[in-house]
Amino acid sequence: MPDNENNDLAVPMAELSEFTLRIPGEYFFCETINLPSSLGSIDEDNPDGALPLFIQEILGDAGFSPYPEEQLAWGYFGGEEDGKVVVFACPLVKLRQLGWQNMEVFRRVFPSFVSLFGKKFSEPTILFLKEGETLSVGAYGVESPVPDQVFSMPLDPEESESLEIARGKLLSLVNVESHEIVPDILVAGEIERLKDGFFLFEHEWMEGKNPSLEIDQSVKISSDQLWTVDLRANDFKKSEIKRRRQGRKRWKATLVWSLSMAAILVVVLGIKILGVKLEDKQNLAGEMAMEVPLVIDSQKLLEKLRQNKLGGIDPFGAIGRLYAHLGGPPGDLNVWFTFAHFKSRNEIELEGEGKNVESINTFLANLEKNKVASLQLGRGGKERREIKSQTGKTTFEFDIELKEQKVTGGGQESSGN
Repeated sequence: MPDNENNDLAVPMAELSEFTLRIPGEYFFCETINLPSSLGSIDEDNPDGALPLFIQEILGDAGFSPYPEEQLAWGYFGGEEDGKVVVFACPLVKLRQLGWQNMEVFRRVFPSFVSLFGKKFSEPTILFLKEGETLSVGAYGVESPVPDQVFSMPLDPEESESLEIARGKLLSLVNVESHEIVPDILVAGEIERLKDGFFLFEHEWMEGKNPSLEIDQSVKISSDQLWTVDLRANDFKKSEIKRRRQGRKRWKATLVWSLSMAAILVVVLGIKILGVKLEDKQNLAGEMAMEVPLVIDSQKLLEKLRQNKLGGIDPFGAIGRLYAHLGGPPGDLNVWFTFAHFKSRNEIELEGEGKNVESINTFLANLEKNKVASLQLGRGGKERREIKSQTGKTTFEFDIELKEQKVTGGGQESSGN
């Protein structure tokens, strides 16, 4: 979910647990470190293993970081198999000043350049990635998923030359000698958790005109490996890994039970309906009337199972899709939400504010134009929306129907680890 993304949204704390937060890369200092051969074995499931301890020692060196390790939000990508790791860190006090607090409530917390990791090239390559209003650059060696250099800069959405200026400054920071510079810029898209335990980071080319570049630029990274990229404390990550694994086991058991009960319910209904057919015509109407509430309840159960199969109610996935059309830069949005209630997977009641009536109408038009959502209609065919503007404040209330995203080969999107 475009997630750094929704720092200003007022949403229940419980729903934040399904939300992936991506923090702009310009707030991090990054360094790629070659690993010593004597490091020892690394257990990805154990945040207290040899590699994290090695990195903690490096972060504790005043020559490497002006802040002690316990005052940093940090992570890394890579390992002994790669022979190197890229380490990134940001002072916790800086994150609090910027409004990113209580990060333990989120599903995952990554830097915005997370999807630069895991890509491989057959020759030394320099690649640019745009996520939100941040431009990042990665310099890669041959067939290595760990970039040798990573730098990021913020973009000014009101400055037409901001992107080219940032691109030029970033190029001056990396080693361009003997490297091929990819001519286009990747734009980070949505994050999808796949059934095989991997995360799929979607991308698209900003221009998409260069025939030498492959269209599919998605990156898959395992959920276990992504825990090393997560910016939260090692003790928290260790307990969270254990808690989520137990939760998945309980969910699988509940799902099996639900499907079994649904199958039994269908069999029972079949027997009852067959019995009604054997009744004489005089009692048929009365017997069927008694069955109506049970059939309705069955339909509700089957509909709930269908929605669960599609991924269930995904509040942050839905809000993330709407967020991309609010207009304006992250710190000065044209439209913002104050309340969101999900009646079902696709039906959402929204309340919020806008800079003016035109900004709100533009937001609605963009949702229709991009086939993201449409206004629901009342019984009289009237659109269910209300916009009020008084005392210098413009508010709105909408009932919208979110359109399902098309399946692209990986199946319907679903929330998860």
